[in-house]
Amino acid sequence: MAVTRPVEGIEFDLVFQTKCVYEEIIFESNVLLKFDAFQHSSRDSKVPLTVRVMDEAGEERFSKVDVDHLETTMSNFQEGRYKICFTAKNYHTAQNTRINFVWEEGVDSTDWESVAKRDKMDAVHTELLRLEEAAHVMHYELQHIRRKEEEMRDVNEKTNSLVAFLSIGALFTCVGLAVFQVWTLRKFFKRKKVL
Repeated sequence: MAVTRPVEGIEFDLVFQTKCVYEEIIFESNVLLKFDAFQHSSRDSKVPLTVRVMDEAGEERFSKVDVDHLETTMSNFQEGRYKICFTAKNYHTAQNTRINFVWEEGVDSTDWESVAKRDKMDAVHTELLRLEEAAHVMHYELQHIRRKEEEMRDVNEKTNSLVAFLSIGALFTCVGLAVFQVWTLRKFFKRKKVL
């Protein structure tokens, strides 16, 4: 029987001096960014990196220099694709570096224990708030899926109409070439006095 431990985030080797990861935010929300940078040989041997978060327009939304671990919550992230880049001091350092990376958004990015302590709520009330927030997130995700489905349907309908137009054009071209070929052959055989 194999024993597995829960996996939190993704873990990857830096390999090159800079490595970027892309994450997509479906709706406006808070984001929790956590990472640990360490050497392959030992998790205790930390490696300082520069981390930058950029939006689709290439504008820097967050940056930290020379950090070996980080846990921060960022707010007011708009819908879109974000790029998170990790940069080592040099190529040799990057070759021996591994990163454990976690990116959470929405309900997962909120520390519900601190919310309960701050607002002096009991566990049931806190769980109800978390479930309410989860319901809002699901609602936004469903709206996003519907919007994407509408976009895909529009693309599909445009493609279908274009294929139909090109098919009719190809049919007329074939019929036109057949008529031209018959006319040319008739003319040729009349000249040779076969017809």
